[in-house]
Amino acid sequence: MNKTFLGGAAAIALATGGALFAQAAPPAKPAPRAHKMMQQAELRTDVKANVAKMFARVDANHDGFITDAEMQAAGAQRQAKLAERAKERAARFDPAAMFARLDANKDGKITQAEADAAHNARAQAKGGAPAKAHAAGGLFARLDANKDSMITRAEFDAAAAQMHARMEQAGMHSGGGFGEHMLATADLNKDGKVSTAEMQQMALQHFDKADVNHDGKLTPDERKQSRPAKRAQRKA
Repeated sequence: MNKTFLGGAAAIALATGGALFAQAAPPAKPAPRAHKMMQQAELRTDVKANVAKMFARVDANHDGFITDAEMQAAGAQRQAKLAERAKERAARFDPAAMFARLDANKDGKITQAEADAAHNARAQAKGGAPAKAHAAGGLFARLDANKDSMITRAEFDAAAAQMHARMEQAGMHSGGGFGEHMLATADLNKDGKVSTAEMQQMALQHFDKADVNHDGKLTPDERKQSRPAKRAQRKA
């Protein structure tokens, strides 16, 4: 697709938790490049150049083609980097400190109002606008195990333990299946390898399908809308 598409072929989605934990945690290291690019708009006129840059990184022998072996090697390298990041983030995970930040009145429980206040404070610190009321409501409801409209330290710790386990395991899941699918799809002449031109052609096709209003610009919202169709296509 675009520069995120090729990067996404070997990328792993880190299970780092939801907004309620993020708002209490210290600022994390920058997100992987693929994630950052997914949050930005992209112009159709930039697609070919973006693909060419990412293609060059995966084309280990610089022969102008990407083979399955090169795709697997790139995926393994990225896997190792993301696994290390996941371990580092898990090591910094401090549920006690997070709970203390959220529990504004120090009464041993977190209310929806406290969660919303912390969320808005974090958004404003980053230069964003305050969220709507109950912005973290969905996650709050999941953490509130007994549904009494407050999160106790026990409930928070139970959720934190599950999240910590996911963070430690985040780097263990491979994205190779997606890479193989992408390689097979982009290999238009079925010669077992993909050229820059083939990858660019496929990228433009994906771009045009996702560009709902056909204005030559792919926004984060349009990417979100296109995800169900892409998942269905990969399963087919």
